Amino acid sequence: MTKTYSIRYRVGITVGEILIGIAILVIALLIIPYLLVFTKQLNIHGTSFDIVLGDKVSTEEITKQMDTLTFDYVLFNRKNGEVLNGNYQKTELSYYETVFEDKKPINVGTIDYKAYSNDRIVLVVRQPTLPEFVNPSLRKISFNTLSIILFIGGTLSIVFISVTKLLREFAHDFRLIQKISLNMGSRDYKIERLTTKINEFNDILAMLYQKDDELTTLLEAERAEKKDLSFQVAALSHDVRTPLTVLKGNLELLEMTDLSNQQISFIGSINHSVSVFEKYFNSMITYSRLLIEERDYQEIIEVAEFMSGLQIEIQEIMHTEQVDFDMKNNLRITHFKGNRLNLERALINILVNAAQHAADVKQVSLTVKEEQDQLIFEIWNSGSKFSKQALNGANKLFFTEDNGRSSKHYGIGLSFAQGVAVRHQGKLQLLNSPKGAQVNLIIRKYELLLSSGQLNHDHSLNELYPIR
Repeated sequence: MTKTYSIRYRVGITVGEILIGIAILVIALLIIPYLLVFTKQLNIHGTSFDIVLGDKVSTEEITKQMDTLTFDYVLFNRKNGEVLNGNYQKTELSYYETVFEDKKPINVGTIDYKAYSNDRIVLVVRQPTLPEFVNPSLRKISFNTLSIILFIGGTLSIVFISVTKLLREFAHDFRLIQKISLNMGSRDYKIERLTTKINEFNDILAMLYQKDDELTTLLEAERAEKKDLSFQVAALSHDVRTPLTVLKGNLELLEMTDLSNQQISFIGSINHSVSVFEKYFNSMITYSRLLIEERDYQEIIEVAEFMSGLQIEIQEIMHTEQVDFDMKNNLRITHFKGNRLNLERALINILVNAAQHAADVKQVSLTVKEEQDQLIFEIWNSGSKFSKQALNGANKLFFTEDNGRSSKHYGIGLSFAQGVAVRHQGKLQLLNSPKGAQVNLIIRKYELLLSSGQLNHDHSLNELYPIR
């Protein structure tokens, strides 16, 4: 069984790792100087210096003794100042000569130059007061500064590695939670019951797994209910259409007989009532199917083609109603996501309502524009303005009012449009303009991040992303 722990404990582990790492780093930085001194790679202040300059000691013996040490030196002839031997840098020879001539030590920065002599020779030794590399090429690098840089760099590296390790573990757990949250109730994705090492995350996962089971059960029940309702709607449609067909047939037979003017008037009234009933019944069936059917709202719709098709569909209706119709496309995008059939039906229903409620000089316009993450279809007509009651309830089934726009109701058209807008993550908006009334069908706007070639050849593979 995997050991689990709290977030506080896990953070404590990270802090402990950092402290242990820093302690090891400090110990290493303390040991390294001693190793360098032991291997004669580093000079430090206080290094023992013990050399015998007896009266009879030779130059060779002094040189041999100095070669066992790590200090630079110059060996002078005491009488004439001639350099007999040495291990030094030419750029520093003047300092050695100054000590020889003045017979007293000097200090240059962090370096002391000291003289040791007998009757024949003078030995001038270069001794640093701060740790210094023996290798002349490395003396430009301050050992103390290098140690500080190594300490800071090592500490930052330890903190970075430990915190990165912690964040990766947290990120892995967050991605797991995100993945499960985004796929809850999905039929296409089987959620694997995984756990983490963090107790708090496991509590969240346990709750998500429980909610996933509940949501899956609810969705399956809803799908079964919709399937049954769809069957009932189909059966109702068949049961109602059969007597309607018989009634229309009988009316046609009656029209073929000799009828009085009064009887012809009655039959005409019956025919009109049957037509109205059939129209609203078909609308009810369409609205019911919108509520119960699971349609694809991921279709890629080309704006120009959609607008052209919509204009063809509505042109005949506008001509029949004798309406001056105008359409404007102010979109910068060329494609958007949605369900073409339902969106087209919704707009046609709104436009039909607009045409029927237009004033004497009948004018209707459709303007399509975009604002941030929304597509807005603005339908305006020249009729009277919406009343307060209509603004609040005209999108309800068969809403009617006694004033403002006559006693005619708005049928099922606006209710259907409202349902379509919601399915597109939008809304239906009713408002009054200075010269008429306006209905806005607002849907969520998505922008394609694909090439035009992909759009033309395989719409089904396109991925759409909302504009932020």
